[in-house]
Amino acid sequence: MSLEYQTGMKLTYSVFIMVLVLVFAGMTGAINAATVQVSWAANTEPDIAGYKVYCGNSSGSYPYVYDAGNSTSRTLTGMINGRNYYFAVTAYDTSGNESGYSQEIHVLIPADATGGSGGPVSPTDSDYDGIPDDVEVSLGLDPSYALDALEDSDGDGFVNLVEYMAGASPVNPGDHPSNDNILKDIIASSGEVVDLSSLNPQGDYDIVPLDGSYPEALDSMLHIDEPGAYLYNIFNADSALVYSVRVSVTDRLYSNETYAPGSVLTIIDEALGIQIEIPGNAQVRSIPVGIGGPSGGPSSYQSGVIQFDILPFGLVLANPATITVNCEESNPAVQRYDTQSDSWVSVGNVSRGEGKVSFSANELGTFRVISAEAVGGSSSGGGGGGGGCFISAAGL
Repeated sequence: MSLEYQTGMKLTYSVFIMVLVLVFAGMTGAINAATVQVSWAANTEPDIAGYKVYCGNSSGSYPYVYDAGNSTSRTLTGMINGRNYYFAVTAYDTSGNESGYSQEIHVLIPADATGGSGGPVSPTDSDYDGIPDDVEVSLGLDPSYALDALEDSDGDGFVNLVEYMAGASPVNPGDHPSNDNILKDIIASSGEVVDLSSLNPQGDYDIVPLDGSYPEALDSMLHIDEPGAYLYNIFNADSALVYSVRVSVTDRLYSNETYAPGSVLTIIDEALGIQIEIPGNAQVRSIPVGIGGPSGGPSSYQSGVIQFDILPFGLVLANPATITVNCEESNPAVQRYDTQSDSWVSVGNVSRGEGKVSFSANELGTFRVISAEAVGGSSSGGGGGGGGCFISAAGL
C-alpha cells in the first residue's frame, strides 16, 4: 500500500499492525484501566519524520490522534474495559506530507471480573460521585444522582463533595475548608479535544467517567461532540480521589475569561448581546467562565426565544451573578433549564427596560429569555410561538 505525493515522495508501510493489549486490574474504588500498545513496521524512505496513531470507538472514525515521532510503537492509556477500539497508523515526511491510513485494527478491551461496568466498583456509592450512599441520605441528597455532589447545600461557596472530602459539613455554612483543591472546571465548544494532561502529568492516574455514556479519556484527552456537563473522577494508584472534574461543553463558546476570587469578573459578548457580572466573593477558587450559544449565532434563535449558556454548567455561586440580555420584548420571562427535573423553571428578580432584561443567578447553566406569547406554549424541549424578542448586540 502506498501513496504518491506531488513532491515525489512515496510513503509505504506494512499492512501488518500488531496490537498488544495490557490490562491492569484489581484497583478498588477506581476503574480497571487498560493500556494498549500499537506497533507497526518502519517505512524505508530516507525523509520519514514520524508516524501518527489514530484511534476511535467506531470503525473509520478516529477523533483521537497521537504523534509517535520516529518510534514504531505507541502506548495508549485509559482504555475502558469492555469497550471497542479501532486503530490506524499514518506516516509523515520532513515536509509535513502525510500518508493515508494503514489497514484498521480492531480490539475489544476485555471486561474485568466485575463485568467491566466502566465505573468505580463501590457497593456504597451507587452514583460514583465520591460521596457514599449513607452519607448522601444523611445529608438529604440522592444516592442515585451524581450531580448533587457538585451542589452547594449550605450556600457557603464549597460544593458538597469538596466539603465531604475535607471533613467539613456540607449542610453547615459555618463549617467549610479554607480552600478548594479538588474540584476542577473546564469549558469548551463541542467537537473540541479537551486536554486533561495538566491534571495527570505523569499519566499514571485513572480518569473515570461518572456515567458510562460519557466519552472516555484516552491518554488524558477527551473528544466530546454533544453539549452538556460531563463529570469525571481522577484516582491515583492508591485508589484515592485526587480531582473531580466537570467538563462543560456548549455548541459554541463565544466569550470566556477566568474568574479570580476577590475580583469582580465582567464578560461582555457583543455577538450575542449578553453580559455576565460575577462578584468577587462568589467563589473561593479560580474558575473559567464563558458565554456560549448556538453555532449559528443569533440567527439560530427561534422566534420569541433567546437561549444561551453560562458556563460552567451547574456552578453554584455563594453570591449571585448578574446576567443582562439585550431584548426589545416589552414583558419577557426568564427561565433556567433544570437538569434534575428535565424542565424549564422560572427565574425571579427579573428587571426589564431600555431594551434589556437583567436577572440574578446563583447557579450557572442554560437560560432563555422568552416572550410572553411563547411562554404559554413552551415545554422542556424549548420555546416556540411568536413575539418580538430579538438580539441587539449594541449597547451592553
